[in-house]
Amino acid sequence: MPAIIDLPPAAALEFELAAIETFDRMIRQIQADQYRRVQRARELAAEVDGVTPSSTSRERDMAMRSFVAELATTLGLHEVTASRLVAEAERLTGPRVATREALSEGTLSLTQVRSVLELTHGLPVEVADAVEQVALDAAAAAVTRGVVSTNAEVRRRMRRVRERLHPEPIVDRRARASDERRVCVDPAPDGMAWFSVFLEAERALAIDARLTALGARETSGDSRTAAQRAADLAADLLLGGVLGDDGRTRAGLAAGTGAMRPSINVTVPVLTLLGLDDEPADLDGYGPIDAETARRLAAHAPSMRRILVHPETGAVLSYGREHYRAPADLDGFVRYRDGRCRFPGCSRRADQADLDHTTARAHGGETCDMNLAALCRHHHRLKHESGWRMVQEPGGVMQWTSPVGHVLRTLPERPFTPVAARDGAAGLPAPPDVAATLAPPVPPDPNESFDDELRWLLMQHAQHEQHEPAPF
Repeated sequence: MPAIIDLPPAAALEFELAAIETFDRMIRQIQADQYRRVQRARELAAEVDGVTPSSTSRERDMAMRSFVAELATTLGLHEVTASRLVAEAERLTGPRVATREALSEGTLSLTQVRSVLELTHGLPVEVADAVEQVALDAAAAAVTRGVVSTNAEVRRRMRRVRERLHPEPIVDRRARASDERRVCVDPAPDGMAWFSVFLEAERALAIDARLTALGARETSGDSRTAAQRAADLAADLLLGGVLGDDGRTRAGLAAGTGAMRPSINVTVPVLTLLGLDDEPADLDGYGPIDAETARRLAAHAPSMRRILVHPETGAVLSYGREHYRAPADLDGFVRYRDGRCRFPGCSRRADQADLDHTTARAHGGETCDMNLAALCRHHHRLKHESGWRMVQEPGGVMQWTSPVGHVLRTLPERPFTPVAARDGAAGLPAPPDVAATLAPPVPPDPNESFDDELRWLLMQHAQHEQHEPAPF
């Protein structure tokens, strides 16, 4: 066989397309086998946990949660994704086994398989089988007659069959589905985020139509695109209840943000806040934001909490405890340190989680930062009611051991260093040129005022600037 590089372009292209198709079929076969093995692993996990037909629903539920967590940490997935994989495996090795076989044969893609699972969910067996058959017939037509249908086209056909055969009136199904309406925020790069609303179709279309109509008003001198105008209108209406470019109503909006004052948490480095640096700030629930946006938000903040960080390493040195009652302050300290639920892979924010004693108070555990961690309610229960175990290591590191013995560690989002460890201790040395020529300023007592700590921090910054190596 001649080398691919020696083939004419048309023949080489044909070869590459054939290779791509072969690899795609192999991937589909592997995906089908993975579903089979996920279901088998779930059955084995239930045996390991001692689940029997006589087990209570709570025992079965906890065994299921434990296995989902095991699978999620094994594959590095979010538990929601792992849970969906387990649920799909159960159906694809049970009532929808024909769909899994089509995946294994390469006639259905994973996207099409998930369309079948979505549109057959909750249906009576005979209706689900009829909906599934639409996808199987489309796959067979592609193989035998070369009739290729996109996933969107097959979904439309399945939906028509589903609606025609569904025994429950659509008005009842809609009422039940509307209970799931919600708002979602998905962080995106470069200081942006996706904001989406799941709600009734006619309301969604009406909202879109209204934004389109409002955006079509007189736009002379407006350089924004129609999409940009629609996004800005939606934000103004949601935040302020009025249109941001309407002078008659905008006067009542908060300065700076151009809307109602939202309750958000922003961590801003003090040098950034003072305009001496442009280090990014941290928007809780999102991540890094630019310095100018952080200063604008901080300028209108109704309150602040002082947190001192090392100017070179960024390690947090002091949390500023003197202004709060001990229980509330300890609560804030742990939540700020952890940032998120401390279970591997969980992204639920610490301010929406429980504070858990790593070693229970009944077993001698103290109520202190080295024995407290943020756990969402789901993982809090998992820790107490399943085979998952955890211990807390120095520095707020959490070591988890799964029921089958996998050891995993999670790090705090913002590790703290004791105030006494400033400069040269606990891995926080000053820069070499500064250490060789200058004695570090004496840090203030943690009980002294914020102004004293701020002066100390600014002295550190000034010394660093003075001894910064000149650029080439």
